[in-house]
Amino acid sequence: MNVGIFKSVSYVTSFALLSGVAYVAYDYYTDGRTKTYFEVARAETVLNGVEPPRAPRPMALDYKGDIKPAVVSFDWTGKPPVVVEEVTGAATEDVVVELTPVSDVLEVLMVLVDDRDPGESLCLVRLTNAQADPRDRWFGIGSAASSPDGEFSVYRITGDGVEFSFADEGRAREFLAPSTRTGADLIVTVEEGAKLRARTQTSLIATNDAKGPELPRVTERRNGQYFLGTEDAATLATDYQSILSSDVKTKTFMRDGKRAGVELTDVREGSFAARHGAQSGDVVISINGTPVGSQQEAIAFANANSERYSIWTVEVLRLGRVETVVYHSPGN
Repeated sequence: MNVGIFKSVSYVTSFALLSGVAYVAYDYYTDGRTKTYFEVARAETVLNGVEPPRAPRPMALDYKGDIKPAVVSFDWTGKPPVVVEEVTGAATEDVVVELTPVSDVLEVLMVLVDDRDPGESLCLVRLTNAQADPRDRWFGIGSAASSPDGEFSVYRITGDGVEFSFADEGRAREFLAPSTRTGADLIVTVEEGAKLRARTQTSLIATNDAKGPELPRVTERRNGQYFLGTEDAATLATDYQSILSSDVKTKTFMRDGKRAGVELTDVREGSFAARHGAQSGDVVISINGTPVGSQQEAIAFANANSERYSIWTVEVLRLGRVETVVYHSPGN
C-alpha cells in the first residue's frame, strides 16, 4: 500500500466518524425539543405537599436543674436532680447549747500580779463544789479545773481579774473579776466545841512529789506547762547554741512588713527542742511579756534574765492561735 492510498482511507474514516458524531448531536437536540423528561405538575404536587419545618422554640435553662449540675457541680450523669421539698408550717427553732460559765464553777477571791515576771502571777479561787477538798486553791498560769462542759485553764492573770481558756477551741475565753464579797462573808463559823482542821494546801502544778535531782532529764507536761529536770536545765544553759543549730531551724516572722516573732521552720524529731514542746511552724511571739523579733533578740533576752526568772512564759502562734507555754525551772 502506497502513501496515497493510506491518506485516502484516513480521510474517509475521519469524515465518517465526524458525520456520526454530528448525527448523534442533532438527534439529541431534536429529541430534547420534542420530548419532556420533567413533569412540572407532578413536581409541584410533591413539593407543595411537604410540611415546612417548624421554627425552633426558645428554651429557658433552670439554674438548679440545668446550670448548677452541669457547670457548678459537674454532674453530667444525666440523672434527674434531687428534688428537695420545702417544709412549710411552723418555723424550726435553733437548738441553743447552754454552756456552764466559769463563774458557776469557781469565784476569784484574790489576784497577785507580778509585773516583772508574769509567770509568777497567782490567783486565789474558791470552788463552788462544797465537796471539793480543798475548796480554796491557788491557781497559776496554765492551772486547770473541770466543769460539766469540759476542762478549762488559766490563760492570763491581770490586776482586773483572771482570763480562762477552754479545751474546746471554738469556745470564747471568759474573764472573771475578783469577788466583791467582804471579809466577813469569808469567815468560817463553827459550832461550840467543834475543832478546826487545818487544810493541807496541795500543789496544782506538780504531778508527783519528785523534785530536783530525782527528775534529772524528765520533762513533765500538764496543761501547757513543762517542768525542767536538773540535767535539762544544765544542757540548756551550756549547749543552747548547739541546740539551736542542730535541733531547730528558724527565720524571722514578718507581719505587715515588720518583724513579729521567731518562726521555727523545722524541728528535728526526738531532739531536745521537740521533747520540750517545740513544733515545726511555731512562731515565738514573746517571752515573759517581752516581744521578740528575731532569734538573736530571744537569746539576748534569755541571757540577760537567766538569774531573774525561775518561770518562763512563752507566747506561741500555733496554727493561727496564740497559745501560752510555761517552763518551770527545777524545784519550782
